[in-house]
Formats: sequence, C-alpha cells, structure tokens
Amino acid sequence: MAETARRSRNEQGEILTADFLETCRGLLPILDNFGTGFSIVRSDIGGNIDRLAAAQAKDLATYTTLFAIITDEVKGGKQEGKTSDTNALLWLKRATEFILLLLKRLHDDREVALPTAASEVYYQTLNKYHTWYTSAAFTVVLKFVPSRETFFAALGCPGEQMMQDLQTLFDSFEPLLQDIQKFLAEHNLDFQWKV
Repeated sequence: MAETARRSRNEQGEILTADFLETCRGLLPILDNFGTGFSIVRSDIGGNIDRLAAAQAKDLATYTTLFAIITDEVKGGKQEGKTSDTNALLWLKRATEFILLLLKRLHDDREVALPTAASEVYYQTLNKYHTWYTSAAFTVVLKFVPSRETFFAALGCPGEQMMQDLQTLFDSFEPLLQDIQKFLAEHNLDFQWKV
C-alpha cells in the first residue's frame, strides 16, 4: 500500500488516478478490523473509489490524473450534488484522512486505547461534516471498536516492523491528501454541507 502511494505521481507531480485509488482500496481491509460498525464507512469509501474509477474508465487517456476528472466535471457544471465525482473525491479524502490520522495516533502513542484514539480523531476530522444524527450514530459505533491489541493482532505481526510500515504509509500518503485538500480548497470545492 505504501509503495503504491509512493508511485502515485507522474513526472509532473500530478496524482495518478489508478494508483491513488489502488492505495485507497488498500485501506479497506484495515476498516474490517475496526469492527462491524465500520461496515457502512467501508461501503461509503468503496463506493467513492468505484465512482472515481468509473469516471476514469470513461476516458483512460484523459483521466490518468485525478484532478482531470474533477476539472472536467466543473467545466460541465456538475460538481455539486451527492452523486458527483467531486463529492466522491471530497469524501474519499475525508475518510482516508480519518483512517490515516487514527493509525498515526496509534503509531505515535503506543499506549493510547483504540476507542480513545478513534473518538479523538473523529472529532478532529469528520464530526464537523456530520449532522447531529450521524454524529450520534458514529459516536455509538466508536464505542464498539476492538482493543488496540486485538486490532493490531488482526493486522498481522504487530511489532516494530509494522510501525515502520505505518510510518512509510504516512510519509507517502499524507502529501497526496494534502494536495487533494489544496486543490479542492483552491477551486471552492471543499463543500461544507453536512450529512
């Protein structure tokens, strides 16, 4: 996953659609280890990945870079709405940022409990985009995440190698998310409506 994130740019530094989406898909199995309550989150992320992959498939030569999809959608005036590719990228960025920051929190503080870290990161990232109802539901889901030990054991051989792999993932994936956020903000596409 970290290797795919590392090669997610072309020579001009633009984010390559297929590699970026492959990296995002690599995060999906991690969500399975957060418990059954995260199945809706996994489904949303998977749906957004599929939406962007379908957009790319319409014209593989034109849409080799991620922002080309969004730029064309904006030119057509179709960027707003829950079924737009822009909305898919926006929520994919937000959800993967939540996952990445949660893993980073667990990496940086080897003592923090997973439910505590998940709650902290949720309120830092996704909560501001959720209605009261969605926030209440998400808060309940966060109470049922497994222990830190169970979570890391499910990921595979917990230990220093895993922590190094996580650091490599952060180092390669965070800059992609930062570039996406910058692009969305610069083009007034960081929609603040709540779900």
